[in-house]
Amino acid sequence: MKNRNLVISLILLCGILSATGAPAEDVIFKAMGDELDRSMDRLVIEDMQPPYFMSYTIQDDETVGIKARYGALVKSEADENRYLSIEIRVGDPSLDNSNYIGSWRDLSNQRENLIEEVNYNSLRHQLWLHTDKAYKSAAENLARKTAYLQTHPSMADIPDFTDAESFVCMEEPVDLKTDMKALEAGVRNAADVLGGFPALHDWMVNYFVRGKTKRYLNSENNKCLTGMVNHLLQITATTQAKDGQKLTAFLSYVSRDDQNPLLDEKLADNIRKMAEELTAVVAAEPLEEYAGPVMFADYASAQLISQLFVNQLTFERKVLTAEEWMSRYLPMGKLVNRVNRRVFPDFVTVTDEPNRKSLHGQLLTGYRVVDDEGVKSRNITLVKAGRLVDIPLSRRPTKKLSGSNGHALLLQNQWIVPAVTNLFVGSDKPKSTKKLMGELRTLCRDFGNEYGLLIKLLEDPRISRTYMWMEPSQEDEPILTPPVIMYKVYEKDGRVEPVRGLVFDEVSIRNLRDIIAMGKEEHVYNILQDTPFQGYGYAAAIVTPAILVEEMELKMALTREPLPISQNPIFDK
Repeated sequence: MKNRNLVISLILLCGILSATGAPAEDVIFKAMGDELDRSMDRLVIEDMQPPYFMSYTIQDDETVGIKARYGALVKSEADENRYLSIEIRVGDPSLDNSNYIGSWRDLSNQRENLIEEVNYNSLRHQLWLHTDKAYKSAAENLARKTAYLQTHPSMADIPDFTDAESFVCMEEPVDLKTDMKALEAGVRNAADVLGGFPALHDWMVNYFVRGKTKRYLNSENNKCLTGMVNHLLQITATTQAKDGQKLTAFLSYVSRDDQNPLLDEKLADNIRKMAEELTAVVAAEPLEEYAGPVMFADYASAQLISQLFVNQLTFERKVLTAEEWMSRYLPMGKLVNRVNRRVFPDFVTVTDEPNRKSLHGQLLTGYRVVDDEGVKSRNITLVKAGRLVDIPLSRRPTKKLSGSNGHALLLQNQWIVPAVTNLFVGSDKPKSTKKLMGELRTLCRDFGNEYGLLIKLLEDPRISRTYMWMEPSQEDEPILTPPVIMYKVYEKDGRVEPVRGLVFDEVSIRNLRDIIAMGKEEHVYNILQDTPFQGYGYAAAIVTPAILVEEMELKMALTREPLPISQNPIFDK
């Protein structure tokens, strides 16, 4: 019987080898390469230009999602998917079909689903059909873009594509192995901690893990296989003050590989601390206004850098749009045209280091060897002595900078945007936490203030929307989200007291230049960084100390919602 099974296995293996000409694990790359070569050679429509560049990205996802609400498990599922993204450039590098939006379809061109079985002929068939559609769309877009430029001539003669060195990177594919029962128990345990706080109206625990294997191939012989496991654990809780103000606090853990946040021995204590701080803040009296020094500590320091700095680095150049309304979905970063200008105080340096794997034993989620255009990722200095000297770049050049530095990110709608990876924010004049708090009190004295503000957590609209009655419009979203966990720090004795009820007033990127001091202790914050496309985020790391801003203005938060009529039945004894 054993011999018979061995013969059958050999026959099956030989069938795979003879049918594809490669081992089973190379079938996907072989299908990609064969169809890419054929398309570059034969793909052309009469009176239209053939492609001068093509790339395929095939991503295999193994995912597990588990969710608990009010302590009950409401979702537990595992899934597998395979996705295809195609980039086709028609014309030439000086002018091609990219960087132009002619219709809503160009903004929402979602990647294609592929068969999950590794079957050469089926993959070739799907690649052929999707490539044909993508080429026709690219050719049409070039024609529309050319017509647009005839009536809207561009003042800046910037090429659409830049050269890049060939690069080959072959990592191991991911095989996600999970114990569903153990993960469900971990999510339940996390949710049970929040069940002990009567002031909370609602709470959720969301855990998501994805094993991602990505294959990239282009017409310039760049070939890359990368594999990574990403974990996302979000513990969220919401409640209301007696005047109807709703406050939502959260813990967000983003990690990679074998650092599963559900196994963190401090998780229960951190959840309990979050709930205690939220309960204390919501019971505090509201402020009507504030002007003076503000210190950002803990997660809020990373949020400040994320929102006022990182969010303003994309898009790296203005996207041409057929109609003006489309441009509001493609906001150009407010910092990208400030290269060689001061954006921070002269004691601040900011670097982006995709090649750094870990810091203080914590894995950095932005680590990568290659970007999503098959370009080798390079460590870069973004800010030197307060001046912006570089920005993350894809292969799309800007007015001042050209040449990719390996920071391209491919989104689900097949847009490529430049992205940070592991961002390090530092000062050449760092101060201890004690001295930083002392400087906050000194500034209060100079301003004639009784107290200053210490902010430890800002709102995350992606989370708080879950608990809102009405969906706010994207236009209403401020450049810096409102404080959630906030304290008064009294000038006389350093006493700390929770406070609430304020939102930022008239914040701009110029507030970065008002940073007056930074702490000495750097902390790793693995986060989900926003992109210009709402709902499309990516894992990145921000390493930053606490940050003291000399002066900011805050005003009363006006939004209020009706309070529950009766008490929570679980605690109504």
